[in-house]
Amino acid sequence: MEEIIIKAKEGDVVAYTQLILNMKNDLYKIAKTRFINDDDVDDAIQETMIMSYKYLKKLKDPSKFKAWIIKILISNCNKIYNRKHKYKEITEDYDLEGYYEMYKEESNDITEIENTIDFYKLIQNLRYEERIIIILLYQERFTQKEISKILNTNENTIKTRLSRAKIKIKKLYEEVQKNG
Repeated sequence: MEEIIIKAKEGDVVAYTQLILNMKNDLYKIAKTRFINDDDVDDAIQETMIMSYKYLKKLKDPSKFKAWIIKILISNCNKIYNRKHKYKEITEDYDLEGYYEMYKEESNDITEIENTIDFYKLIQNLRYEERIIIILLYQERFTQKEISKILNTNENTIKTRLSRAKIKIKKLYEEVQKNG
């Protein structure tokens, strides 16, 4: 992947497009932790693509591309969220159809799809700060130290939020199991 990043840094549009296509599902999952509707997700990803293309030449270490672009995405998500919420509150429930469609494309295993949807149903009740950490840790496989850099947050804060999120998920899971 580093070869593609180096080509993209040199201005190769095809290489840049390949990078984005390789990351599209990851970018979607991360943006979806912040937004309910897919239009906002698309806006955040589009702004991220524009910014990352514009500033790609400034990326010093190609091996850090994924963390770098995710940091840009999260920043764009927060800007869009703050801009929208300055004027109104979103009251809709999370639409899990987008997740279902995405995983249906990736997997033919219905059990895997159902488990993924159940996972998103569990984390939808977490605060955004907790959801994003869970996604970055368990789905994107970043370390807590890397997450603290991506989110520009102290590593101890990440550990605390992660701990709280795990406790909430466990309680929610137990409630679901009890209520059938």
